[in-house]
Amino acid sequence: MRMPDGTLFAFWDDVTQYQRVYHVACQSPDAADDSPGTEEKPFKTIGRAAALLQPSEKVVVHEGAYRECVCPARGGTGPGQMIAYEAAAGESVCVKGSEIWRPAFRRSEGYRLKPWGADPAAPGPTVWMADLPPGMFVGYNPFAALNVSAEFWTFTREWTKEEVERFLMRRGMVFADGRPLRQVFRASDLADTDGACWVEDPGLRIHLRLSRDADPSGVQFEVTAREQVFAPKQRELGYIRVSGFQMEHAADGIPVPQRALLSTSRGHHWIIEDNQIRWANACGMDVGAETWHSAYQKRPGSHIIRRNTVSDCGACGIAGPSPDHTLVEDNIIERIGALDVERIWECAGLKFHTCTGALFRRNIFRHIQHACGLWLDVSNRNCRITGNVFADIESVQGGVYLECSHDLNLVDSNVFWDIRSLMRPPGWRSGGFGVNSDSGENAVVAHNLFGRLDGYAVYLNLVQAERIIDGRVGLCRRHRVLNNVFVECPKRIYLGRAEENVSDGNLFDAGSDPRSLCIRYPDPEAVLNLGAWQEYYGLDTHSSQARLQAAFDVGTGELTWQVEGESPTPQTVTAMHEAEPGAPGPFSPEEWQRGGGAKRFPVSEP
Repeated sequence: MRMPDGTLFAFWDDVTQYQRVYHVACQSPDAADDSPGTEEKPFKTIGRAAALLQPSEKVVVHEGAYRECVCPARGGTGPGQMIAYEAAAGESVCVKGSEIWRPAFRRSEGYRLKPWGADPAAPGPTVWMADLPPGMFVGYNPFAALNVSAEFWTFTREWTKEEVERFLMRRGMVFADGRPLRQVFRASDLADTDGACWVEDPGLRIHLRLSRDADPSGVQFEVTAREQVFAPKQRELGYIRVSGFQMEHAADGIPVPQRALLSTSRGHHWIIEDNQIRWANACGMDVGAETWHSAYQKRPGSHIIRRNTVSDCGACGIAGPSPDHTLVEDNIIERIGALDVERIWECAGLKFHTCTGALFRRNIFRHIQHACGLWLDVSNRNCRITGNVFADIESVQGGVYLECSHDLNLVDSNVFWDIRSLMRPPGWRSGGFGVNSDSGENAVVAHNLFGRLDGYAVYLNLVQAERIIDGRVGLCRRHRVLNNVFVECPKRIYLGRAEENVSDGNLFDAGSDPRSLCIRYPDPEAVLNLGAWQEYYGLDTHSSQARLQAAFDVGTGELTWQVEGESPTPQTVTAMHEAEPGAPGPFSPEEWQRGGGAKRFPVSEP
């Protein structure tokens, strides 16, 4: 596949002929960590194999729940000498950062459990309390650790009371029969919230109220005891493959630093494939430099992240500063943002910083709230976002956010569907954008479908016009918006300025608000219909409006449409926009002019 600069993406893969295979099987009666680790005499823990594995060796992990943090001791030396961690084919292997908790519950006491002003004689909620055994935690008690690092207090002075409370809650999570209890800030909040818990200082006692005030007897409880589930202690390891696991229950903090459930620990050339990553307090996977303050001998990146499901993470699904030349393909990223802390600006289905040459293709970003879909933060170069679905997202930033990037990046052949604005404190823009380029340049937005968006489908702005990146400000110039389809988008295209930007070959829904195009500078702001946009600015002269109807099923990936009206003249972009065989895109307006059609994206339920 070609990248925006016309070069071919440099694919690689695991070609190792593995010389030795260890086995781990916690359910085997013959399993022991002092055994030889054969299939007949397997290890008990994955950690034992992780301590022994050498390049060109792998471990196969068999059915069971492994309550440990796997810490690879070393990496491989190349694509032909990798180290691999594999779940046995057809077997369910779950690695957990939690422990089973079987406490002696008693009725909660010592705290006011009714709202202020409530009748003291009125019956209160049914709240239970129990103690956490100190021996459950080794060097880290997530129920004593706050969600956020001190660095975020320097970001802004405009935090709301509700945001501060979310920052100051604890990283630990409590699961009742596999479902998380919602954490509240104070004991009295339990009066208004069932299915919830509150952590008493110093982090060794939990007060909880189950759904419908149920009795806790007979409920299986798990509590997170570890920050991470799979993470080397030594940084910058390379050529490690992790395949086929379910990993869950990490008690990590809100980034930065990014210390996620699964972490490459600033490593390079990892393959992370066919895993289910879920229920991280903050972040599911970190694959970069962990923080923008990092110093490293070898730049992280060149990873392959494919066919994973990353879900139910409080702030971010996949994250990383500087994971250059990384391939992210065929993943499902969903239900991200439950902590509701989007204004720390580290919340997204996927967020990479200062990234060069990354390829994002055929991924599904859906059911996301209080987080962007895909965010490339500052100084990104030659990245391509193609053939993805961004659907059912409620965010300040929107589906794709290109922040302050001056170099060429390409967003093509994607579906943006049902992206909604989010209520924020006064003075903040509401969001709900499809593609949002903030004070950048050279973004190409081509062959995409935008449907049912609250905000501008394409928002190329100058919001941070005075921000110095790479020694200068962004000019909002040399953007290209070509051959896209806009359906039920009351706001279509917003340009920070008209000079040196191109928009053409697009197909617009004739039923949308005609005042749906905007030029911000020079003052006064110009809000225009298509005719004025064409006449006074020379934009979209080969574009047209038609009667469009479309429907997209987020669960099945089925897209159908009907068109009545004039066809636009598609504009030449470059060969880099050619679709791969079997790919669902590009969404050229000429394709829509057949009167109707249907496509299916490779969406599958986890």
